[in-house]
Parts: sequence; C-alpha cells; structure tokens
Amino acid sequence: MHLQGTFYILKKRCKVTLTDECISWVPEGSPECYRRILISEVVGTWLCPCGASRCRIRPHSPAHNPIRPDPSLSPPTTTTTHAALVPPAPSLPTSLAKPGGSGLTLEYCERGGGRGEPKWRPRTVALMHPASEVVVAWHQAIRSLLNGLRQRPRRLLVVVNPAGGKRQASSIYKRKVLPLFRRAEVEARVVKTEYRGHGQEIVENEVNLEGMDGVVAVGGDGLVNEVVMGLLVVACRRAGVNPHDPEVQLPATHLRLGIIPGGSTDALCHSTHGTSDVVTAALHIIMGDSRQVDVAAVHRDGRLQNVATTMVSYGYFGDLLRTSERWRKLGPTRYLLSGVLQLLRNRFYEGQLRVRMPAAALSQPYDVNTCSDRCSVCTKAAACTPRPGEWLQFTGRWSIVTSAVTSCACRLTPHGVSPAAHLGDGCADLILVAGRSRRHTLSYLFRTAFTGNALSLQHVTFHRAQEVVFTPKDSAPQSSWNCDGEMLTEPRLKLRVHSQRVGLFCRGVETPPEDPSKTPASAKGAAV
Repeated sequence: MHLQGTFYILKKRCKVTLTDECISWVPEGSPECYRRILISEVVGTWLCPCGASRCRIRPHSPAHNPIRPDPSLSPPTTTTTHAALVPPAPSLPTSLAKPGGSGLTLEYCERGGGRGEPKWRPRTVALMHPASEVVVAWHQAIRSLLNGLRQRPRRLLVVVNPAGGKRQASSIYKRKVLPLFRRAEVEARVVKTEYRGHGQEIVENEVNLEGMDGVVAVGGDGLVNEVVMGLLVVACRRAGVNPHDPEVQLPATHLRLGIIPGGSTDALCHSTHGTSDVVTAALHIIMGDSRQVDVAAVHRDGRLQNVATTMVSYGYFGDLLRTSERWRKLGPTRYLLSGVLQLLRNRFYEGQLRVRMPAAALSQPYDVNTCSDRCSVCTKAAACTPRPGEWLQFTGRWSIVTSAVTSCACRLTPHGVSPAAHLGDGCADLILVAGRSRRHTLSYLFRTAFTGNALSLQHVTFHRAQEVVFTPKDSAPQSSWNCDGEMLTEPRLKLRVHSQRVGLFCRGVETPPEDPSKTPASAKGAAV
C-alpha cells in the first residue's frame, strides 16, 4: 500500500504518506519537521465529521452523523500496483469546524520520559481535508493496515483483583486502561477475583480462554503468580505433561499475559517494562509486543507447590511476608513496618543448599551489561538453552536466601534485587547473605534498595543457578518462603528454572535513545 496526499495538520499544509509500515508527514517548506509513526504503534483512528478540537481526544460514537461524501468530488484513483494518489488539498478554509472541513484523528504511541523511566504515552493528531471522500479513503486504509497486524490482540480475558495493593485495581482499569482498549477496538471480558487462588481457577477453566488472544492481570505480583500458574497448568494439560514431576520440562504457555500494575510492589511489571506505569503497560498490550520470560517451578515431596516469575526468598523476606499478612489493613505500609521488625529481631537460619550451575553460563551476576529489549544473552538462550552442569553443596547460616528469576526491580528497589539478572537466560541468581550481625543484613538491604551494588559486600555471595535444593537444619529455627508474594510455610523445597516458558505482552526494559548532543566530538567530525 502506498498513499500520498496533502492534509492540514495544526493549520499547516503537510504532505502525508501512508505505507504498509508507517505513516509520515512533513510541512511544506519545513523538511526539518518530518514526522514518522510506525503502523504497529498506532492505537486507532476515527473520523471527525465536524473537525473540532474535541475530536482529537474522544472518538465519535457510531450514532454520530457520518461524513456525507461530496458528490462533486471524484474518489482517489487507484492503480494496479496497489498505489493511490490522493488529490492535494485546496486553500485552507476560514474555519475547519464548519461543514466544509472534515478529517480524521490518528492516535498513536509515543515514547516519553519520566525520572529516567521508559514511559509511553498516547498522542493524537488530526488530519484535516475538505474532501470527505479523501478522508474516508484514508480512514479505511489505516484501519485495514491495523486489522492486518497479527501480533495485536483482539479479545482479552481481564482478571482483576479488587482487594490487591491499595484496593484500586478496579478503578485503575476503568479510568486508565478500558478507554484505551475501546479506542484500539480491543474486546475485553472482565472477571473479578473473590478469594485467594481464584485467579488460577479462572484461567485453568479453558472455557474462559476460548477465542481469547491473551490474558491480562490487573493487580499485584500475587495475582500474576496465580494467572501464570493457571496458564502453565493448561499448557501441561494440552501437552499431556505431568506438572508435578520435578524432572519434566514444562511446556510454554499458549497465550500471552499482560500485566496492569495494581499492587504494592509490581516487581514483574517493573522488571519487564522498566517502569510500573499503568498507561505504558496498557500500550504494550495494545501494540501486541511479545517477550518470552523464564519461570521457576517449586516442588516439594513430588508435588508442584507453586511457580515464581520474580523471586523465591527464605529468611528475612519470608518472615517479612508472614508478619505483613497479619497487617493487611495497613496497606503497602505494612511491608515497611514488618521489615523494620524483622531487622530488629535479627534472625538467622541454618541449612544445606545443593545448587546446579550451568555448564557454560551465558552471563554472570556481576556483568555490567544488564538485560534489555535487545538482550543478546536472552537471544542466545532462546536458540540453545545452556546445558546443566555439576551440583555444588553449601552448608551455613544465612539471614537471607534468595533465588531471583528476574531483576525484581520495583519502586522500592529501582535497581532490583539482582540488577544483572536476565528475563530469559534459563537461570536464577542465588543470593546468600551470611548470618553474622544486624549490621550485615542492614548493609545488604541498604545497597539493594539505593545503590544496587550489594555484590561487592564480603558477606554476600551470588551464584547463577539452574536448580536449587534447600534442606533446613532440623534442630534449628525455621522460616518460610516468599514466592512472588505468596507464602510457602514448608521450608524444604526444590526449585528448577524453565527457560522462556511464559509469554508476556512486553519488550523488555528499553534502552534510552542516544542523545545527539552528547555524541563525542570525534564522532561528530566523522559524521560531518
């Protein structure tokens, strides 16, 4: 497809070009103001019969009077090479809001900024033309291109946890997400959870997934954990695989999962988008972005207890979760109060760890290059998962034992629990904080939250592992496990990471675009 024409944009005469990949325009006489938008980043388009400014914000309902074609104007010509040339616009009317002026509104995604986070925002532009048939032809052409984007979801199952976080998940969806879905013509079926584990039950019922292109979880990490668990159970059922067998390889989920942050930490959303911004997460779902991420299966006594997409932690974070569950009425503040309480208690736990490292790791926990939307490590792991290596054994006393599947970045720890962790390398970062004193635990927590360089501490060790088996000492005090915000009371478990088994509506943490003003002088000279 190739369309060319002249429209008025912001009262400026512009040459507009539409191809299969993008739509672009440039004001006449101002080539430096060239603008290009990918079709994949267009949210939607609608007609503006009156040409008023309000049309740029709110699309007209189907009951609105449609544009009446002017019989005196001939339709745009079309050649056999599937190219059309739209007649140029005549002189600008005195008022575009009068019946003589009509146009269409184009809503698209634009990457913005905000405290260094890769946020996206919807933007609108109105293309005005006095010929109604020209506007209708362009509108149909753009809609045709949008309907041809196969990666975009058309029907979604939306699971909302109204009791999660600050109890604002329902409000967040109605105010910020639903209007975007409607303008993008995404049909959504909304189901609200009523009790713990309800999200998994909803997804496990395959009747709810019929005809769906994906599932959206509106809530915190706990709801995401339930939905992922349900999707994996469905995948195992379809593949004829027993998920309770710790030696079996879990199949990949058949539907992608979108995450709308509405919890207290929203670690998986932040780790995959680089931000916990609701609008950014919704736009990635609309654009149909896709990324496969790792998942860790947690087994005990031959049964699948749970899965983890962020981290599984024993000791400090397990005690923190157990105490905070009693203070749910306090909201997210309960995590801070419970953390201070655990620090004052200064508890340590003894046990034995058996760890299986990859035979040839694709990366290390101390690497400088972190995972991004163009991660070479995850690309290599998708082509060939690292072979398992030898088992190692550790015995000691620790205040914290954490297996981080992703970086676990969130608003409380912007660098993440493990900044160098990858989304799809088939490994988890095992973090061991030796139990020596309250000062050592505090130093680890401080660096994790504010600087992200806890690896340099002598009492903290990192191991990149594929499997972890933990056995507590029977005669010593025992803690519980914090698995994606869900509590596992039995301390004995086996964890195995399955490479890139969960599909998400995301790109990964996007690298910031290069700033031309910061280009080295030598590079500028070479460019000239």
